[in-house]
Amino acid sequence: MPKTALKLTIFIILSSMLLLSPIGAAQVQAADKIGWVGPVYKELSASLTKGFKAHYKETYGKDVDITFVRPGGWPVCLDKVRAWGGKPDADIFLGAGAPAHEVLLKEGLIVPYKPKNWDKVPADWHGMKVKDKEGMWTCFAPWIVTNLYNEKVLKKLRLPPPKTWHDLLDPIYRGNVVHTLPYASGTMHETVEILMQAFGEKEAWKYLRLLAAQLARFSTGSTDTTQLVARGEVPIGIAQPQMNAMAARKDGFPVRDLLPEKTILVPEAVALLKGAPNEKVGKIFLDWLYSDDGQKYVLEGRYFASNTDVQFSKWEKEGVEMAKHAQKALGVDSFWELKVDFIEYDLDLATQRWDDVNRKYEYEIYRKWGELKSSLFLIEEVEGEIKAAQDAKMNASKAEAKIKEARNLFEYEGNYAAARLAASQARALLVSPWK
Repeated sequence: MPKTALKLTIFIILSSMLLLSPIGAAQVQAADKIGWVGPVYKELSASLTKGFKAHYKETYGKDVDITFVRPGGWPVCLDKVRAWGGKPDADIFLGAGAPAHEVLLKEGLIVPYKPKNWDKVPADWHGMKVKDKEGMWTCFAPWIVTNLYNEKVLKKLRLPPPKTWHDLLDPIYRGNVVHTLPYASGTMHETVEILMQAFGEKEAWKYLRLLAAQLARFSTGSTDTTQLVARGEVPIGIAQPQMNAMAARKDGFPVRDLLPEKTILVPEAVALLKGAPNEKVGKIFLDWLYSDDGQKYVLEGRYFASNTDVQFSKWEKEGVEMAKHAQKALGVDSFWELKVDFIEYDLDLATQRWDDVNRKYEYEIYRKWGELKSSLFLIEEVEGEIKAAQDAKMNASKAEAKIKEARNLFEYEGNYAAARLAASQARALLVSPWK
């Protein structure tokens, strides 16, 4: 065989081997592939998929394969990334607020990248961190934690919308409230943090126990809460992104959001995962996400846009259907024009106790929900009996002291068994006042 032919044959063989090798295959795959993992709603993931595919095709003349993994809410998605241990099956952590991203940062699971137009996203807003100064994560869709209600159902029940957190504890709302679990939903997790940072940890856990007794059920997630309220199955939904009411009304449901007196901004953020198998395409996606085109698809996905140049009125004229709904929902032409009083939110504290909060709620409230309700209902019954005895001029001082003990055991210690026992003892003292 001639030397030239031999060299050509060897070159072809080596080239084929390279393409078939793991390294060569990975390089080929990486060129046109990207994976997302995160808790964003399907409307947003579908919108971003559509927009980025079109952008990639127009820019590079070829298709990009997008894989989106949504195992659950913020905590579930975070744990998914943790389980990968720095060798992720995705490139981008898409969605969730600041605490989730700060956990990823502290555990070394994300890497810095400042996309184009990064400077058009505020560094902070009303005390809330909106992006990491090193570019570890950046908000692409800000929103506010609100509650929802079905105005048609509340009207039929002749109930006023609850305007404050403490309004929700009124007995008139018992069985008419729904929310999910803080370890199933980042919004609910943030709601727990709102209460803890606004009222103090001790009072917040008391509040959460009392609120749990008001629930008709626990929903499976924030989306489920929205759907239950929209369908009128339960009239009041707790811990909701503000844009959910906007989306529900667009779909024809009589749903309104109700901004409580204590709330926070949630910077729905995005980050590049450490060890991303398609890092180059991941950076292309991030650059596009903050462009005018990318932010348009954020809005069409029923989220608000983070780019400060975005004006809903302009986008409405350009045919973005959700722009008019966003403007009507917020009452301003840009999200960043909102005038809202927020609590002083300690992001470091929220990040530090992320896992502990989720664990405590699960074991002290959710798993003991039946026991919690039966204990409180017994306490309330005995309190009513004591009040009747006092109205009848009976000496109920010992019973009164005992039922206060029962209340304290329930509200501040979460000791439901001891609370029931104390309530029963209070009832016995009332029946036999000489004891």
